[in-house]
Amino acid sequence: MNKQKHFFLIAVVVIFALLAGCGSELDVTQTPTVTPTRQATVAPAGETPEAETPDEMVTITWWNEPILSTNREAFLKHIVESFNAAHPNITLEVNFIADLDRVTRTAVQGGEGPDIILSPGPAFVMDYVEAGHVLPLDEYAEQYGWYETIYPWALDVGRVDGALYSVPLTYETMVLFYNATLFEQMGWKVPTNRTELETVAEAAAEAGIIPFIHSNGSWKAANEWYVTIFYNNYAGSQAIYEALTGERRWDDPLFVESIELLDDYMQRGWFSGSRENYYTLQHGDVWGALGDGTAAMQMVGTWGFLHAKVYFEDTGNEWSWAPLPSLREGLSPDYALGIGGSLSINAATSNPDAAAEVLDWLYSDPQRIAGLISDIGGGEYVVPVRIAREDFPAETDPRVVEALMAFSANFEEGHYGYTTWSFWPPATEQYLISGIEQVWNGDITPEEYCAEQQRIFEQDMAAGKVPPLPVRE
Repeated sequence: MNKQKHFFLIAVVVIFALLAGCGSELDVTQTPTVTPTRQATVAPAGETPEAETPDEMVTITWWNEPILSTNREAFLKHIVESFNAAHPNITLEVNFIADLDRVTRTAVQGGEGPDIILSPGPAFVMDYVEAGHVLPLDEYAEQYGWYETIYPWALDVGRVDGALYSVPLTYETMVLFYNATLFEQMGWKVPTNRTELETVAEAAAEAGIIPFIHSNGSWKAANEWYVTIFYNNYAGSQAIYEALTGERRWDDPLFVESIELLDDYMQRGWFSGSRENYYTLQHGDVWGALGDGTAAMQMVGTWGFLHAKVYFEDTGNEWSWAPLPSLREGLSPDYALGIGGSLSINAATSNPDAAAEVLDWLYSDPQRIAGLISDIGGGEYVVPVRIAREDFPAETDPRVVEALMAFSANFEEGHYGYTTWSFWPPATEQYLISGIEQVWNGDITPEEYCAEQQRIFEQDMAAGKVPPLPVRE
């Protein structure tokens, strides 16, 4: 999955051939040189090459991002071991690799790489499609009944020029995490609108408590999380949709006012107490402050369920979550849809059918995925299949279940906002990340920031770089 969002957890090259067993800690070794057995060829658009039916054991390789050892063990149990046990003629081998996108692109462009390609999201898949490096999946979707098991929006975001080339590995949204023990002690109400949110923030600041504990010290791209939140919860998802389709400009007053409000929160010192803290605090500092009550709230993605579980464990405090409130009167915001990585089949593979069987293993059994989510604690491997409440094991954290039930229902109804890393074209997204610091530092105005976004977006749109959008109800 596109866990750019917490690559800071692991800064080394981590590789683990899962069929060999999980071990007790992360293994450090060289980047694998596993390559498909057939020489690379460019697959004509819309065609899946005829598969070679193997008479002997086939190994399917999948390169993944590094994850914590405990999560790796859960992934091994629910996906890899179960697949290998059920498929005596296919061995699934998964390697965990730091700097995955760069390593994979280099390998694939050289006609090598894994059988199953994990890319950061739909925008990156488009580049692979253009170069003929990935296969269409429409026949497999029909064969395996993915139209019934996978959410329609998840298939929509994987289509390029009408053909299906990828399926999300995981999906996510943005929520409000808060220290529930602190809220109870201070008599604060969980905010449901901007007035209530700012009331808590002001009260926290007056009490010497950090209102929102945020930082880009471990990951600069965290900047775009807040642009995502303020665009979705002030401008609104319909305005974003119109801008992404070229029907509204990014320098529209709704977007300018969104950035003005975001800048206002930063200048008030509500983000980690100061801009300097925002730029320097590390991941552990952020979650540690929320856990011990030094900070009250954090606006972050649902990958935060992983960290809340860890950082609140020995504090004696309880955490909880809530939907992010509307920041503009009259707006009822949708959960922002995020794609945490997209899976495709390498056009150079000798065994596309076997690779498709691996993909189907992910999307065919909601209880398997529910068990994986339960063991991890939420936030990772939220595969876009229809999981019912009763699919989860009894010991699953009810906060995780409630969150998934809430935003998955919203998305299935065709109501969603848009995360910048999933639906903005690459050059525009990069500007959002870097340019917002110019706003915070007083170098440019929100108007100038949005105008430059519009200029870059026009270039991206003209070049056909805007990722596919799911059908909107």
